[in-house]
Amino acid sequence: MIQLKEIGEDNFYEVIGLKVHDTQEKFVAPNVRSIAECWLYRENGDTFPYAVYKGDEMVGFLLLDLDAEERKYMIWRMMIDECHQGKGYGRELVEHVIEMARSDDGYDVLIADYVTGNEAMEKLLRTLGFEESGFEEEVNEVVMTLDIQSPLL
Repeated sequence: MIQLKEIGEDNFYEVIGLKVHDTQEKFVAPNVRSIAECWLYRENGDTFPYAVYKGDEMVGFLLLDLDAEERKYMIWRMMIDECHQGKGYGRELVEHVIEMARSDDGYDVLIADYVTGNEAMEKLLRTLGFEESGFEEEVNEVVMTLDIQSPLL
């Protein structure tokens, strides 16, 4: 089972050392940038970076952004380290976030996006029931939305 752990002194350097395949670098920002952006937006109190573990082994990174006013959970960034791809961890991670969002009564939708050309992320989101809901032209990202009030597929 996937577990999320806060990022601290004990795992910070391991998180920023995680990497995707060279061919995927254009699809996700480096983790150090994501953590820096969390620091920039820390006063909002709604951005949460996590190290992703399978058992005792770190396999990825997740950045959640919660908007209680608009009742939206958002997967702002996620990545699975190149050494752990192809094992179903990405799917398991998104399913875990879906369950987190569903168990939090204050939210109605889960939003995720992908950079155009990231076919693996597009397929993952579509197979989990996400539907296209917009396009962010300035960053070339397709926005996908899942109604978390409906049952899991």
